[in-house]
Amino acid sequence: MSVGRLLRVIALIAFVCPGNLKAQTDIPSQGSIEQEVLKTEAERDEAMQKADMAVLSRIYADKVVIVNTRGVHLTKAQRLADFQSGDLKFLSFDQGDYSFHIYGDTVVLNGRANSVVQFHGKVNRIPRRFTLTYVKQNGEWRLIAQNETLIDQP
Repeated sequence: MSVGRLLRVIALIAFVCPGNLKAQTDIPSQGSIEQEVLKTEAERDEAMQKADMAVLSRIYADKVVIVNTRGVHLTKAQRLADFQSGDLKFLSFDQGDYSFHIYGDTVVLNGRANSVVQFHGKVNRIPRRFTLTYVKQNGEWRLIAQNETLIDQP
């Protein structure tokens, strides 16, 4: 394709689809995306501690994939039922050491949890690493995947 023809195609696309060509200023900065996701994560953290079903239901995507520290796959309904029944309780809450990997409207968040958790009557004090995947849908960050693993203790 000649340079002249290529330039005409680009001009045609720009004329027909002006909404697809956004200024760089419309793209959120990495820092602002991190802050938005941390805000949602703080809401989720508080909701988990209080078993706030409305907030958890809003943040967890309908088809969220959750793999707990025992390697068990849980659906949204199963995770919410654990909170609602009291089978999952936080006896203390400590989470941090975050790192972010941003891919447009998808964020992979890694971190460390030192929380003490009671699950079906058994207390877990072993620190955990986690990976959370958030996707921005209709202007809100929704959790679509969660994976946790225990940190091997010497």
